[in-house]
Parts: sequence; C-alpha cells; structure tokens
Amino acid sequence: MYYKYKTFLFLLVSLLILSINSFSQEIGATFCWHSNEIYGGHSYAYNQSIVKKGLPTDNTHWSANTEWWENMVEEVEYSGMDYIALLIRGDQPNAPDRGNGNPKHIPKLVNAMNIRGINSYKLAIFDDCPNSWTGSKNWDVTGGGNYSTSSPKFDCGDIDNYKYIWDYNLKLAIQNIPDERRYKINGRMVIIFWSVKSSWMSNFGNGNLKKIIEHIRTQCQATFGFNPYLIVQQNWLVADSQCNSPLVVDAVHNWFSSAGNTSWTNYLWNGLKTGVVAPGFGEPESPPFIDPKKGQTLINGLNGTVNDGASLTLLEGFTDAAESAAYWRSKDVTYYEYPNQRLNIVRRYTKKAFANSLKMEAEGCDYYSDITTGNSGGAFRDGNLDIVKTTDINGGWNVTNTQAGEWMEWKELPLLKDTKFQLRYKSTNSASVSFSVDGTTLSTIILPPTSGVWSTIDAGIFNNANNGLHTVRLTIVSGSPDINYFLRTDGNSLSGINDLKFSDDEITVYPNPAKDYLNIKLNHNVNRLELSLYDISGKIQLNKTISKDDFDKMRLNISHLNQGIYLLKITSDKQTITKKINIVR
Repeated sequence: MYYKYKTFLFLLVSLLILSINSFSQEIGATFCWHSNEIYGGHSYAYNQSIVKKGLPTDNTHWSANTEWWENMVEEVEYSGMDYIALLIRGDQPNAPDRGNGNPKHIPKLVNAMNIRGINSYKLAIFDDCPNSWTGSKNWDVTGGGNYSTSSPKFDCGDIDNYKYIWDYNLKLAIQNIPDERRYKINGRMVIIFWSVKSSWMSNFGNGNLKKIIEHIRTQCQATFGFNPYLIVQQNWLVADSQCNSPLVVDAVHNWFSSAGNTSWTNYLWNGLKTGVVAPGFGEPESPPFIDPKKGQTLINGLNGTVNDGASLTLLEGFTDAAESAAYWRSKDVTYYEYPNQRLNIVRRYTKKAFANSLKMEAEGCDYYSDITTGNSGGAFRDGNLDIVKTTDINGGWNVTNTQAGEWMEWKELPLLKDTKFQLRYKSTNSASVSFSVDGTTLSTIILPPTSGVWSTIDAGIFNNANNGLHTVRLTIVSGSPDINYFLRTDGNSLSGINDLKFSDDEITVYPNPAKDYLNIKLNHNVNRLELSLYDISGKIQLNKTISKDDFDKMRLNISHLNQGIYLLKITSDKQTITKKINIVR
C-alpha cells in the first residue's frame, strides 16, 4: 500500500510539473487605485502621469469616475501586457471605505474595459498581505481609527481572522471579475500573494499558512466551482515549511529588494520560473533608491526574467507613482526620456511586440507642436495640445481644433517591415495629413469631409528591410480635422478599412427618407455588422451589433429621433460604409 501511495504521489507531482511547464511566457503588472494614483501621482516628485491633476475634476478623495479607468485600461492595452494583477486590500464592513484597493471598485475597471472595447488582456489578483490582512483588520475593528500594518499584528493561527483574507477580500474580488476576464494558468484563475513577515503577522508557522491556503482553495471551490492557481512569495516557504510543496502552492516568486538594490528576480520552483521586475524604486532623497537609468533598469530586469525563460513575469506596479515605479505615460524627464518609454520597453518583451495591429491614441503622443496657446478643449493633459472627450465609439479622447503645420510625434514605435497607417478622424471640410518615419515624409493623404462622422482611412505605406523601432510623426497639412487615433497595421493585409468600400449593390438601406424604422439588406459575406447612427453634430444616437445569424432582422427603430439629416455608419469585420439618412416627421 505504501509503495502504491508513493507511486501515485510521484505521478501526481510529475503531472503538475508537466502542466506548469506547458505554460507559455506572459507578462503582467500589479495595478492599484488610490487617491494619489487617481490624481496621476502629481503629489510626488517623480513619475507623474501626463494626465492633468484632478482628472476627473469631480473626483472626491479616491472614488474615480469612468475617465481615469478609461485611460488606464487603454494604457495597459498599449503596453501589450497579458494581464494585470489587481492589488486588493479588502473591504471593511465596520469602517469607512478607504478606497485604496477595495475590491468593490473592480467593476469600474471592468466597465471601462467594456467601454473601450478592450479584450487583449486578463485580470489576476494580487493580495497585498500586510494591508489586506493586518491593516484591514485593524481598520475594521477600530471603526476606521487605526490602519496600522504592524500593531497589533495579524494572528495567522486565529481562524476568525480568515474572513479578512477570504470573505472581505478575495471572495469580493473574484465575484467582481467576470469569468471571461479572469487570468488563468491551466484553466485556473491566478492569485498572487505578497510577503509575510514577523513585523506584520504572528503565528504563521506550524502549518498555519498552509491552513490559510487550504481555506482559500476550499472556499473558492465551494463558492465559484474552481481551484485557484496560487503563487506565493518565497518567504512563505521559510515562514511555514509545510507550504514548501507543489501540493500546497502552485508557484513561487521572490519579489525584488530595494534595500538590496536588486530590481528583479527570477525564481525557479516546481519547474516554473517566475520573474518580478521593478523599473526603478523610490527617490534619491529618501533611500533606498533604485535608479531607473533612463529605462535601462527596466531593460535589465526584463532581460533577466523574460529573456532568461520566465514563464510568468510580474511587473511592479503599473500605477505605483508613490514608489516611483509606475509604467504609465509620464512627464518625468529626470529618470526617463519620453512619456511612452516604459510602455514601449515592456511591449518589446511581450508576444505582441510586432503584432499585426497597434493603436496610437492622439492624446497620448510623446511630443507635439500646437500653434495656438492653451488647450481649448481643457481635457486630459496640460499644455497647448487641444483635447476633448471624444464622441467616437469606444470612448476616450481626441485632438481637436487642429491647424496646418501642427503635428504629433511618437518615439520608438514598432513598425513592421511592410506597415500601413490608418487614421481615425472626422472633419466638416476637406483636409489633408501626412505621416513621416524617421524624418522622411510619406505621401500627403486627402481626408474627405465626413459631415462630423468619425471615419477611418488608409493614410500611407512604409516599407523597410525588417521590423524595427522608429519615430513616427503625424502632420496636419491642411484643414482642421479632429484626430482620434491611428493604427499601425500589416501592409500585406488585404483588409483595408477605408470608408465607402461596400458597393451600393452590396448593401441597401430603406426607406430613405424614413419615419419610424430603417431596414438594412446585405448581399455580402461577412460575420458581423455594427450599425452606428450619428446626428449631424457627430453625436452617436444609436449603436447596434448584429451577428451573421441575425442579418435577416436588421431593422432600426428611429421613431424617437427628431427630424433631420443623420449618417448611418455600417462596419463589418472587413470594411465600412457611411450612408446619409433623412428622417422625416
């Protein structure tokens, strides 16, 4: 019997190792929400976001509205990361909501991803143990009087304390992340734990940390029907030797050490290398301090983790301006060279380094020249670049009030050897623009008037011997178009997306003029259609997505709309057409 048990255990462990080794390299970052982070880190000396202090303007303390979340989820997408690990610190039912990592606010992030149409990365959980265990309990039992992470310490052997780990924190986080957005390894949602130390917790040996892990697994299975993939810091194995088994924890990271001037680690355990990287840390005036070295510290860390075979790499921390470790677009020119530098460096090490398509938001450019003084739109960032909240689908911002001679520039963009630029714009009159790459101007592109409707047009081709990093500038040649973003796509792709590529016999809209309903008839082989109806000011009035199975039901109810001229934009997975619609009463 003993031999059979040992054989079974050996096979089980071997299976675990094989399943872990089948996991491919992926990169993510911790992500937290706090009043200082929501205000763009402008209270700190370094690492400040380019976003204006006080975005959104109606923010009170920490409870950000949609705008901050919308911007953050877009910046993460631009970086090419595979996941973000939401840094959660618990909800305390007997004390005021502190906001900084309360899992009740995760739906705001999910909603922002939905608004921006983002599905390129997933959401993991990062349990900030000193805050979510010790600080959370102290805040709760004192009714908001004490948030100390050191006194009194969190007793890991007291099962009544488990509620601060599971009920008030992990459970809330999981239930607020839809299953399709959860980051999983081998089909299991990932939860990463930070450090356990005697300065924060007590009684964590003798199997007590193992019991906490078992409680999490049992509760997660009972509540959500799955066994989570648990990654702990290496000091857990020292604090409680019973955790040092692949039957207890799934993987181990070793964080980094600011005191030891170590900005990255790569830890091999149970057949899995897990890397952790900080782009820099702290301020030189208040040691310990890790110098970012104009991005070289981040490059060194990614070389030592991703390029050394880390299956999973965790970056500290996407919004961590408090410790000068944020990855967002930053105004910091002391320790970095340009706003998008950290995001660009990270993307080079992801699986999306030279993806077929990359979106560059106009408001997120690195440099610009704006002829008129002041931001006439008053939105997003300081300086003279005129920016407003966009009326285009998927939200965000756009550059407005452009003039001939103005330009926006992006550094170190990953261009394919055959690159096509596609511009998202709207204009009431004819305009023209040109792209340049490394100072060489491509063809001037005429932008037809769109009657205020957002449209996409092919805007130039760039060819080179190989994929590479380049400086790209978008210049307004004539007119005053509003610019939302441009796409860098594969020039060999046949899926050009200029408007007006459907022919009139492929799609019919009737009656026109119309009163109560619009019917759309399609004679074209596509998988889906998006119907967007805009008024003459460019404001969207109706938006509907229709799958192939429902093409026979393409009818829009317009009975509630006022009389006037509207523009119906019909977008497929291949092309787009805009039709003028006259609604009569």
